[in-house]
Amino acid sequence: MKLVANRDGHRDIGTLIRGARARTGVSQRVVAERSGISLRTLREIEQGRVRSPRASSLQRLAEVLSEPELFTYLPGTSPQGEAGYTDDDPLVLRVLGRLAVSRGPVELTAGTPKQQSLLGLLALRVHQVVDRDEIIDVLWGDDIPDSFGQLIHTYVYRIRQLLEMHAGPDGAQPLLVRRATGYELQMPDDDRLDLLRFRRLVRETGRARAAHDPEAEVRLLDTALSLWWGPVLEGMGESLRGHPVAVESAQQRVASALRLADLVLPRGQYESVIDHLGPIARSHPLHEGVHARLGTALAGSGQRAAALEMFAAIDRRLRHVSGIGAGEELRTAQLAILRTDEERVPVRAVFRAPAGEPVRPFQLPSGIRDYVDRPEQQRILHHLTGRGPQVSFGAAPIAALYGPAGVGKSILTARVATASRPAFRDGILHGELRTGSPDEVRALLGRFLRALGVPAESVPDGLPGRSALYRGLLAKRQVLVVIDDAADEQAVRPLVPGGVTSALLLNSRVPLSGLEGARHFRVSPFGDDQALTLLAHLAGQARVRGERDAAARIVRLCGGLPLAVRVAGMRLAARPHWTLSRLADRLEDEVHRLDELAMGDLDVRDRLGRGRPVLEPVVREALRRLADAAGAFTIASAAEVLGRPAREAEDVLEALVDQQLLEGPARSGGEYAFLPLTRIHAREPV
Repeated sequence: MKLVANRDGHRDIGTLIRGARARTGVSQRVVAERSGISLRTLREIEQGRVRSPRASSLQRLAEVLSEPELFTYLPGTSPQGEAGYTDDDPLVLRVLGRLAVSRGPVELTAGTPKQQSLLGLLALRVHQVVDRDEIIDVLWGDDIPDSFGQLIHTYVYRIRQLLEMHAGPDGAQPLLVRRATGYELQMPDDDRLDLLRFRRLVRETGRARAAHDPEAEVRLLDTALSLWWGPVLEGMGESLRGHPVAVESAQQRVASALRLADLVLPRGQYESVIDHLGPIARSHPLHEGVHARLGTALAGSGQRAAALEMFAAIDRRLRHVSGIGAGEELRTAQLAILRTDEERVPVRAVFRAPAGEPVRPFQLPSGIRDYVDRPEQQRILHHLTGRGPQVSFGAAPIAALYGPAGVGKSILTARVATASRPAFRDGILHGELRTGSPDEVRALLGRFLRALGVPAESVPDGLPGRSALYRGLLAKRQVLVVIDDAADEQAVRPLVPGGVTSALLLNSRVPLSGLEGARHFRVSPFGDDQALTLLAHLAGQARVRGERDAAARIVRLCGGLPLAVRVAGMRLAARPHWTLSRLADRLEDEVHRLDELAMGDLDVRDRLGRGRPVLEPVVREALRRLADAAGAFTIASAAEVLGRPAREAEDVLEALVDQQLLEGPARSGGEYAFLPLTRIHAREPV
C-alpha cells in the first residue's frame, strides 16, 4: 500500500495532530516534551498558523504520536503527492559515510545531533551492550550536563519510537533493548545495517580467497566497497569517528581496497581501482600503499601527469610530517611510470630499505576473534593518539593498564594496539618484561633497535647507550611501543619514547604509579552483560538464550573474571552434550570450583598463582585470615579479624588493593571486597 498525502489545506496537519493526541490521551505539554519542540510551536501547528512546519518537527511528532499519516507531509514525496516509500520497504541504517536512516528512496529524519550521535554509537556497537559511561563519554566528553540522565532517556525514547514506527513488512524491526548497564541495538538481519552487510561480505571474500576463486573474490570486494560513501559517521564528532569500531572498519575498507587493486590491476581494470582508492587516498593522505596503487591505476588509465603529481604531493607531505620522504613501494611505482608509459606498472615491490631509510616494523601482539568491547578502550585510544583530555604537553603519551590476574589486560592491550595502527605510520614494537631485570631490558632494546633498521654491529653494548639511540630514533618517528606484563617502573623507563610523536602502551598487574607522565587505566572484571556476551560467543548464542538463568549463574560464579568465563565457555563448547545447568551446578562447589576452570593450557588457578605477588609475611598471613573470614570488610571489621588497630588494618587492606588482591571501596568508609575466585585461591594452602 502506498501512503498518499492529503494536501488540501494546512489545517489538515493540525487536525491530524489533535486527533492523534485525543486517541493516545496525551496533553500538548507531554507531546512537546517528548518531541523536543516548544509548547508554543506545537500550539501554532495545531491551529494551522505555521504554513510550513519543519520536517524534523513533523518527523518527531509522527514518532511520538504513532501517526504514520504525518510522514506523508515530509520531503521526499513524488510530484503526484505519493510518499516515496511503501509498506514493503524496510528501515535501513547506514554508518559507512554520513549517518542515514531511510526507507526506500526516502531518507528519514534521525533527530537532533545528540540523538543522531547516540544512534550512530549504538549502530557501531550493534548486538552489543553500550554502557551508560560510554554513552556519556561519546555525547558530552568532559562537559557533562546535570540533566544527562534525563537527556539519555529522551534520546533513547525517540530512537525507539523511530524504530517501532518503521517496522518491516513482516513485522521485523530493529530493536533498542534496555540492559542492566546500558542499551543494545538489535538488527533483524545484516541487510538492515550497512556495517553488518560489509562485515558479512568481507567474511565471504575470505572464503573465496581460501577457495582460490579470484572472480568471486573480485565481485564480493567490489560489492563490499560500494557500500562506503565516505568515512565512518562522516561529519560527526571525533569521539565517534575515532571509535575503535570505526577505526577497525576503516582498516578493513583499506585492506579490501588494496586486495581488490592487487587482483584487478594486472587485468588493466584501472577505473575500478580509481573509484575505490580515490576517496580512501583523500582520507588517508600518508598511506603509501594506497597511493602507490592509485598512481599505478591513474597512469594505466592515461593520467600519467596526475599520477606523477600525486607522487610528488605525498612525498612533500611525508617530508613535512616526519622529515622522511616516500618509501620503497612509492618510489618503485613512480620510477616505473617515469621509464615508459607503455610498461605495466608494478603494484607491489618487496620492501628492502636502503641505508638511512626507516624500517617500519608492525609487531602487533596477538589478539582474539571473540573480543568483547570495553568502554575504557576508547579512552585509552584517545589518550595514545593525542585526542584525550589528559595528554601531557611536550612528552610522549603513556597509557598504563593494570588490574587483577585473568581480567584481560593483554587482550585489551592487543585490541588497542590494533586500533591505534593508523595513527602510528612508522610501526608498532611489541615485547614482554616478565622479570624486568637490566639484562632483559637491554636485550629487548637490542631487538627493538634491530627491528627499527639499526645494523647489529651498530647496536651499543650497554643499556644506557641502547636507550639513548632508541629514544632518538623514536623522537623522529610515529611508533607505538607495546609492553606486556611490565614488572616495575625501573624496567619501563628506558623504553619510554623520546619526543612527542611516538607513544607507549603497557600493562601490568599493579599500577606503576611512579612512572612519570603515565595515565593509568584500571581493567575491571566484566559486568553481567559483557560476561554473558563472551559466554555466548564461545558456547553458542542458542545455548545461552535457552538457559539464560544458568548462564547468569555461570558468570556470577566466575566472578565476571574474563579468563574464567572464557574457560567455562570453552568447556561447554567442547562438551555439546552438557547443559549449562550442569556446569553451573559443578561450579557451585567452592572446594572444586578452580578445578572446573581449567581447559588445555588455560588454567585459572595457575594464572592466579602466577599473578600473586611475593608478599611480606605479615600481609600474606592477613590475606589468608581475611579470606577465611568473609568476602568483604570495612576497616573496623578487618581490624577485628586481624586483631590490629584500625590504622594498621587499613594499611594491610590498602597493601592488598595495591597488589590487586582486594577491590577498593567505592566511597570513603565503604567495604573492601575480594573477587570471588581470588578469595577461593587465597584460602587454598600454598
